[in-house]
Amino acid sequence: MAQAGHSANKTHFQLDRISFFTDGVFAIAITLLVIEFKVPVIEHPTDHLLWDALKEMSWKLLGFIISFCIVGYYWSVHHRIFGYVEKYTSRLIWLNLLFLFSVVLLPFTSGLLGEYASETHLLIPYSVYVINICLTALMNAVLWFYVSNPKHDLLTHHISKERILLGFYFTLVVPILFIISLLVANYNPTVGRLIPLTIPFVLRYGLIGITTRAIAKEKNN
Repeated sequence: MAQAGHSANKTHFQLDRISFFTDGVFAIAITLLVIEFKVPVIEHPTDHLLWDALKEMSWKLLGFIISFCIVGYYWSVHHRIFGYVEKYTSRLIWLNLLFLFSVVLLPFTSGLLGEYASETHLLIPYSVYVINICLTALMNAVLWFYVSNPKHDLLTHHISKERILLGFYFTLVVPILFIISLLVANYNPTVGRLIPLTIPFVLRYGLIGITTRAIAKEKNN
């Protein structure tokens, strides 16, 4: 598809349209996650029965919390990526749409996982969910490498190779931990599904050394 011939003063407006559309898609996706929750209906309610009903929803609640954090995380990553962008191309628009495609699938795959959350012996719901997470991470990486490539001339300023690789390393954390989670779930479903809870700690503390070295190299260059 040919690049649109907009005037220069329209560029920021068009970029804002891309960002606003993306924000709207993320907002809808993150809202749809909670639709899977239904208030327990008990014919003759007691605190004991209500508590039992809520306990049965614990895995579904855990899945919602993880999915909410994942969608929020990728929204924040997208926000940072587009903070570097001052121009756009048709290819960027389509890559962004493919990234959003993986995001809007999350309410479905999260719902599938939630529907069979108590059936921890089933591997298909969790496998489908992990595949969706990996697809989102892949499209995030593709988007990042496209934007950060100086040949495309989309940036507000030059990004160092170290900074580009650092962004890629952070992208890898989520899918790698989910793949490990899936492998462990084959042998111990409970432990396997709890592994994604470590993602915030790995992102915050596990990459300190890599981040420090990347920043040091960037300053030296």
